[in-house]
Amino acid sequence: MTIDLEADRFGSAGFADYAMRRRAGLYRRQGAYVGHDAAGRPCYAGSQSAILLCGGARSLKGSVVMPWLVDGYLRDSYGLPHFFALDLKRQDTVVASLQVRQGRHCFYYNPRRAAGMPSHRMNPGEHFTPASPELVPHALFFSQNWIPNTDPRAAYFEGMAQKLVTAAIVTETRKTGFVTLPALADRMAGLGGLSEAWLSFEHAISCQPGPQINEVAGMLQELRAKDGDSGGWAGIKNEIARSFSPIMDAQIRASLSPPFDLSFQRLTEDDCPPCMISIMEDLEFAETTAPVIRAIFTAALIAKRRAPMTARPQFWCLNEIAHFPWPMAESLATISAGFGIRTAYVVQSTRQLDNLKKGASTVIPQSCGVHIYLGTRSVEQATLVSRQLGRTTLAYDDTAAQERARAAGSKAMLDAMMGGDPFAAAVEVAHQDRLTQHKTKMARDLRSPDEVLNTDMGQAYVFMPGVLEKPFLARIPPYWQRRDLAGAYLGDPFHSKPGTVEIATRWGQRHRAVVTESAPQHLRDWPQYRDSGRWSYVKGYRP
Repeated sequence: MTIDLEADRFGSAGFADYAMRRRAGLYRRQGAYVGHDAAGRPCYAGSQSAILLCGGARSLKGSVVMPWLVDGYLRDSYGLPHFFALDLKRQDTVVASLQVRQGRHCFYYNPRRAAGMPSHRMNPGEHFTPASPELVPHALFFSQNWIPNTDPRAAYFEGMAQKLVTAAIVTETRKTGFVTLPALADRMAGLGGLSEAWLSFEHAISCQPGPQINEVAGMLQELRAKDGDSGGWAGIKNEIARSFSPIMDAQIRASLSPPFDLSFQRLTEDDCPPCMISIMEDLEFAETTAPVIRAIFTAALIAKRRAPMTARPQFWCLNEIAHFPWPMAESLATISAGFGIRTAYVVQSTRQLDNLKKGASTVIPQSCGVHIYLGTRSVEQATLVSRQLGRTTLAYDDTAAQERARAAGSKAMLDAMMGGDPFAAAVEVAHQDRLTQHKTKMARDLRSPDEVLNTDMGQAYVFMPGVLEKPFLARIPPYWQRRDLAGAYLGDPFHSKPGTVEIATRWGQRHRAVVTESAPQHLRDWPQYRDSGRWSYVKGYRP
């Protein structure tokens, strides 16, 4: 972008025109949907950089998210990616469940069996194997996400708890050959006690090779002798007990127990079809179940990290992510694209990102290559968007100065007619005539905070630094009003009449019936149809 510092002396902010969007590749039908232009053409961000989607409640964020899941344009040279969808509202998964149109197998972590969807069992500890040379670092990485550092005042307790869990994972893996979260929770329930089972396990810890693990047994004995059930020992046990509390829930425990339906390692194999893995824990339980949710994504990250460029890429849609601490989510924006994971953060304000980790509201936006802001509701957020849009140089007619110039020109002509120097008068008249055409320049925000706050519903500010020269003022039509998506989604469980879905047709908006019937024989072994043997689709749009 070339800036004319004289013409744009106060700033050169503006919105991207068609030529800029075309040069940036927004009209190539490949990548993540970012909005429509004024002419109704859809635009896509094809890079692998992370995405930040920020908008208040009921601001049509779902009309950006849903095309990511159903339009089929999120593909690259490897083909369609695997989807990981954090769906704490249990809404996106139901609407986007017609993944058969894209050939995707679907796995649902749905311990409450919400919306009548299947519930598949997963083992976030499957990557722990005795022969793995990375057993200890992977156990430590898992523990740091299971018990994240959230408060500097609790750093000692959290750090010691992480060390204890790491030692337990390593020992359990070498003793039994595998780890499941319920088995690990049962093991940790005896922590610090004097039962025969726990003392035997503590002895096994002391026999592990490497001082970083076996010294934990000595530390346990020292803490037990020194503090009993008080002081630092009590704080450490409390951190561990709190982290394993979700396993007390029978539904959660069952969802993490064998037989398992999904292997994260399988997702990295060459012949694995594209899959959608949806995390459908209820929003009201999300903070309680957060360790399990983090563990699932940790297992997926470790598996993908082992095959960064040879396995099918992944797209992580983290909707309503900021409801619990998750420090790893901050680093995803900076490192995940390097090994084939594209992350999309969906929040109601950038300030919410600090719930993940202190300072994440600065780090994550800085690391995201695409920013989409719509439905801004707070002055603080509107001010940030206004500053990001920048300042422009406004040229306007200063009517008072132009009137003075006209009056001065008339006076010069009158002086010449009254006997003055005609040549001097001509020069003066020409000068004053130029002044009557002169425009005054001033600085102005491209959009002031109040203008951002009052932006029409369905409009979004899209930033793609380094790709798109200027921000894009996009139009976001509701996904159910897009003819190109008709038949690609099912009804919203919270807003559609049961058994129907609203779609756009050539004759306008229509409500169509959702057909539920026996799935074709060749689809019966797909995970989304395996339990019931039935599938659903929109009448007239059979996949």
